[in-house]
Amino acid sequence: MNNRYDVLDIFKLIAAIFVVGIHIWPLPNPESNIVLFLGIGRFAVPFFLLTSGFLVHKKLMTLPSLAERKQYTWHYLKRLFKFYLAWWLLYLWLIPLDWSGHFRFKGEHGLRLVWSLFKKYILNFFTGSTFQGSWYISATILGGIIVFVLLNRLNVLSQTAIGTIWLAILLIVLLKGKNIPMVMTTLKHIPNFLPAESFLVAVPFLIFGRFIAEYEGFFRRIPILLLTVSIMLIQLLTVKEVFHWRAAGTTLSTEQFIFVDLLAVSVLLLAINVAVRQITIPCSNDIRRLSSFVYMGQFGLIVLTAILHNRFAINMSGWTKFSLVLTALMLLFSLSYALQKNTRLKLIRYLW
Repeated sequence: MNNRYDVLDIFKLIAAIFVVGIHIWPLPNPESNIVLFLGIGRFAVPFFLLTSGFLVHKKLMTLPSLAERKQYTWHYLKRLFKFYLAWWLLYLWLIPLDWSGHFRFKGEHGLRLVWSLFKKYILNFFTGSTFQGSWYISATILGGIIVFVLLNRLNVLSQTAIGTIWLAILLIVLLKGKNIPMVMTTLKHIPNFLPAESFLVAVPFLIFGRFIAEYEGFFRRIPILLLTVSIMLIQLLTVKEVFHWRAAGTTLSTEQFIFVDLLAVSVLLLAINVAVRQITIPCSNDIRRLSSFVYMGQFGLIVLTAILHNRFAINMSGWTKFSLVLTALMLLFSLSYALQKNTRLKLIRYLW
């Protein structure tokens, strides 16, 4: 058995493209967007988190000493923070803007404006997003500290028990929160904090990724036909669930659903399956880097299309915007990848 997970890299790129669709809604029919992007596409973030937990734990299992495992853990977290910081610097212009391209602090002045900017540029790293979409990276960093540092003395089974309880509570809060007075009261005292866009989501999925890595020998032997049928069935159930919670009107967020989480797990299990592992893709490393670039690069381009619309009345359909953003991302990645070979521009590599 080789040590590569080439198909996993393909799935990561597909997940990143789904995230672009989530933010653009490219299809002309609203219900089609709900099914494909609000529903099925939501597997992307849980899948990314599961993958991080899986790959980090796989690496830790190969290191013989506690000192080496600690060193690798902090190296991983520091590298992830550099990735976040690179995009934060690139997006300094984007941070004060909302999705529509407007200045989000209009009407604020003096110390109030300074405080608002400080919260948005710095403090939101811990509670949400400094720039659009950045919550996923900061959540992975904070969740990684909890899972791989603070809880690392616990064995994987104990962590999995904690992760299961954690996720169950989180789903109750997110899906039924508007009917729970204590939840609504608590959130009023924590402005600009949404549990679905924080480290609270990262912790259980990083743990579940560790669990799958620990028992990969069992999971990779699940019949591929069973996995394929399961994924198709879960997709149908995901669509039913999305419309159910939309009709219920009790959700705090549409970021997390029960069957979406099961779909993310199933896709990871398919990617590590013994039959799928036989597939080799020569450029999988570049595809993995591209998926990171697509995920983070989309936000600035989406806001730029909004600015073009506001300033120059340039209108485009969702599908046109989706196509242009993806094309621009591919071209920008190709250019950046070529430039990073220059030693004076090597810092560009932190963008993936």
